[in-house]
Amino acid sequence: MDASSLARRRCCQMNLEQNLKQLEDIAKKLESEELPLDEAIELFERGISLSTSIRTALNEAKLRIEAVVEGANDTFAIEPLDLESS
Repeated sequence: MDASSLARRRCCQMNLEQNLKQLEDIAKKLESEELPLDEAIELFERGISLSTSIRTALNEAKLRIEAVVEGANDTFAIEPLDLESS
């Protein structure tokens, strides 16, 4: 893995964590404050957008995850992670 790939992954992870934090903050505001309808709608729309970004980032991460499986004769193979059978 080269330095630019590593930097990109770190950036994506930071963005994911920042997006999660923003989504949590929005949820708290919507649950705890009496907001004007326009502001509540704006927060809701932002939350939906963040949720979509988070879901996309998690799906991309899932595709990158691979499991190393030991086979016969002490050989190893890389297989996609199967979350459905877990």
